[in-house]
Amino acid sequence: MDETDSDAVIVSERDMSELSPDDLNDFELDDSNENTDAIDELVEENPLWHEELDRALSGDFVDHGIIKSICKCRVVPERFRMQVWKLCLNVTNRSNSMLSWDKKLDLADQEAVHTDCTKLVESLLDRGVELERQQAIDDAIAVMTFYCKSRAIKYKTENEWFKILKTLLPMHLDRTTLYNCFYAIQSRYIPRSDLSPSVTGAPYNLLRLVLLYHDPELCNFLDTCRITPEMFTKSWFSSLFSSICEPDVTCALWDIYLQRSDPFFVFFLTLVILVNAKEQIITGGELPDVETTVKVLSSAPSVLTAGDVDDFCQLASYYSERTPSSFRRDLAACFYSGAMITSASKVDAVASELQNSFCLKISIPELLLSSQPKCSDDIDDENSPQIRYFLVDCRPAEQYNEGHLLTAFHLDATLMLREPSEFDEALTALFAAQEQAIQAGSTAGGEHLCFIGSGDEEEDGYMYMVIANLLQKRKTYISVARGGYTSLLEYLADVSIDLSEWIVGSQLSSRNKKSSEKKTNKSVGDASGNGKAKMESIMKKMAGSLLQKSFSFKEKVTKFIENTDEEWTQAESKGTSSQKSGGGGTGGAAGKRSDDIQPVFSIDDDDDDGNDADDEDGIPSSSNAPLNGSDIAELGTWKCRSDMKHCFECQAVQPDGQLASAHLFISSDEMRCLLEVKPRKRRGGLPPKHTWVRALPPRVLRAVVRITSRRSFPELITFKFGDPETMQDLTEESTEKIEVVASERYIIPDAGSATKAIKQLIVESDAVYQAKLAATTTDTSQSSSTPQDEPSTSSSS
Repeated sequence: MDETDSDAVIVSERDMSELSPDDLNDFELDDSNENTDAIDELVEENPLWHEELDRALSGDFVDHGIIKSICKCRVVPERFRMQVWKLCLNVTNRSNSMLSWDKKLDLADQEAVHTDCTKLVESLLDRGVELERQQAIDDAIAVMTFYCKSRAIKYKTENEWFKILKTLLPMHLDRTTLYNCFYAIQSRYIPRSDLSPSVTGAPYNLLRLVLLYHDPELCNFLDTCRITPEMFTKSWFSSLFSSICEPDVTCALWDIYLQRSDPFFVFFLTLVILVNAKEQIITGGELPDVETTVKVLSSAPSVLTAGDVDDFCQLASYYSERTPSSFRRDLAACFYSGAMITSASKVDAVASELQNSFCLKISIPELLLSSQPKCSDDIDDENSPQIRYFLVDCRPAEQYNEGHLLTAFHLDATLMLREPSEFDEALTALFAAQEQAIQAGSTAGGEHLCFIGSGDEEEDGYMYMVIANLLQKRKTYISVARGGYTSLLEYLADVSIDLSEWIVGSQLSSRNKKSSEKKTNKSVGDASGNGKAKMESIMKKMAGSLLQKSFSFKEKVTKFIENTDEEWTQAESKGTSSQKSGGGGTGGAAGKRSDDIQPVFSIDDDDDDGNDADDEDGIPSSSNAPLNGSDIAELGTWKCRSDMKHCFECQAVQPDGQLASAHLFISSDEMRCLLEVKPRKRRGGLPPKHTWVRALPPRVLRAVVRITSRRSFPELITFKFGDPETMQDLTEESTEKIEVVASERYIIPDAGSATKAIKQLIVESDAVYQAKLAATTTDTSQSSSTPQDEPSTSSSS
């Protein structure tokens, strides 16, 4: 389900794309002592999505995706909180993991477990939380003991794992659910503390690099003071701020954190806190006292109030969207126990590399995806990539001239020592070229600087000197391409991309050209389907994840369409007494519906008859006509329309059984098929930046007669439509005479949620129509009975 499919209004919504770094400094943490319940105020201000959430939680099916689409990463009402948390943690139907426990409390540090858990429960009782003292202590001890035994790790008080229970115990959960929630949070969101020192210190090394990326001045100041992030953020990371924030703040923060399901979000929450504490710790003059500074930073989150949480998380999201993302995949296994681990040596190697990194490293796929060309008529929208890099090639001039990336700007790094004045001029030219590229909307333009060297640490020494020079000058958004130019060539060869599409230079290897062309021609000419599989593999590599969903349902669809031996169910035959050929493709006026009509959505063993005329109407014939440029628009413009309720990604089944990538656009009273248009050719076979669609004529929702699917293939949904003109004259006695004049078939991955949402909108649309019809009838009756009205000149008017 699309995340924009709710008609709820976002409370305290801000257009983060319009913020500048100066705006971020205006965000202040509220340290007032006013006892205001900000969460209750939010509940009263915006009850619409709360009602939608209530219906979803009370329905037959709900999952994390549905919750996120409704809540949109906002604070949830307290009455729904635990249900939402369990869904986000995927523990709703989790079995009792503690059944294997022998109930023995015999850890080496069992006494420390007992002491910490007892103190925790006592602190909750002193705060006024209603708990059964001994039961709460026993549950906390059991959870901590079994966790350490099952993970074969040693309990340490300084890890502060028990602080997570500070938020969970007041929820009055049974022991099984308490453990499942604790385990899910611990494995997904709490950095590991059971491996080598280099691994346990890796999160704080990454935090330093993220801070260096966004605020090099503050990072350099902390380095000068010999203050490491671990000295003041360890308790934040190990307890997700529950050890330092008030309970209501922690709950509100977890509402958003668990909905986002991003374990790295804590880094950007921390970044917001540090940036806002900057003026407090950088006072000028002599260096401040280390102990005092650490104390100030450690207590910074304590001034947060529940009313701050929304802005706090939106600012963190702002930073997250403007930070390279490739490190997430590379470091997940190193940081979190819930991630898949290939080997301990690999994890140690990744952690060691992070510890020795000079700045953030960007993967080659992320760099190339950011550098893909734009169409001249591309439309910027919220789905556009937030980061574009200005690539600076720091290899010697002869290597650059032999071959370099199309979008690379050359900077001779050796000039910094040989000819300082020329180097300053080169830097000036670099920044001028960057600004011009940004203003022109060029592919090579971007606020973020990414340096690329040869890939050899010794040869790249000058490049790192240039980077250090810029960081000392407080230049933000600086990164380096992982592996350098060597890795770039290897990657392009691995994914079978013609080097000439990306690389220019005087001495390109002819062998690489021929090899790439051979692979490319084979990919294009392979009619058996292997070429498509190869391209999908390339796309997966390029994005680091699956960029484009594909549905392998064509064979099933063809089988169902060609099957003419099965008959409709009795309920369907009763609802459609006859079939009428013709498209009826436009969605004109809607018809009257009645409570006596059969259910809109039904599951039939078969809903096709090979001789039925509506088989020819699966997609209107106009969908196969040549595309008209005036009908083509960017998908984002549709999703930004104010009347949009839902937009489901799907595949449209055309009359010949072929599948077409599409999106089903749903408004309050219409549905419309948006067929994807074949994108313009991109360099290197990269996926298009935007999705372009051609809109077919709309269908009125009230004209939907039936929505059917198959038990054996529930994703194949058939919408059957009546003639809108005929349906205007329907009465309650003639509802069974509705003729199905057209049908459309779609393969919708999330068919259950889609049909449920559409059915609800059909009911609402019908209610609005009936109200308007009744009002019109009343006005007409009053007008005809008024003596002052002029007589009608036509008896049939």
